[in-house]
Amino acid sequence: MLPKVGVFYRIASFLLNQFGKRLNSDDQISSEVVERMIAQKDIENTLAIMVEENGWFRKRLPFQNISSSDLLNFPELTETDLKILFTGTYQYSQAISYLGEILNEDGSLNLQFLKDQSNVLKLQVQSRHISRKVCRCFIEYTPDSTGHSGIKRYFCECANGRRTVGCCSHIAAIIYYLSYGRYLSKIPRPAQHLCALFKTDGITPIINEDSDED
Repeated sequence: MLPKVGVFYRIASFLLNQFGKRLNSDDQISSEVVERMIAQKDIENTLAIMVEENGWFRKRLPFQNISSSDLLNFPELTETDLKILFTGTYQYSQAISYLGEILNEDGSLNLQFLKDQSNVLKLQVQSRHISRKVCRCFIEYTPDSTGHSGIKRYFCECANGRRTVGCCSHIAAIIYYLSYGRYLSKIPRPAQHLCALFKTDGITPIINEDSDED
């Protein structure tokens, strides 16, 4: 039996590749995702430039805790809209996973915001990898709109926060919550049992800050 394990493995791999189906498939939105990636790939992050030129990082801003009743004029997106905006299901799943990490037992979020006359939403949220670090995020949107086109520009100070094709997990989680998640009867928490078992406070993980999952 053992000498034939390799043969059986290759047969099983062939059958899986030939007839299997991915658990998270982008087939139904692949054309929209590709179209958005092509449209965004050469675009400079002008919001990042605006933030830096105006010195918003140097200013002490009066942030306040966010609740489900705040920012109700934020664009409403569907699950499909979010996957297109995030350029696929991978970042979509990362957004849900990270949101579960900053979601408290009572349903409130460890997320602070400031909305002023500039029409750019300013937020600060716990870093995905280092619990003691705070990341500041900026999102410009069209009020009371629907669809991913209502999200105009975004920028986060994390290592991957300047990208215009897709976005970092901080931005993705915020957009997911404000546009879709808070209207659900219950926000999914994929790693809730793991968070309870492994407390990371005070522990600095050995991980590169420019990880693709940031």
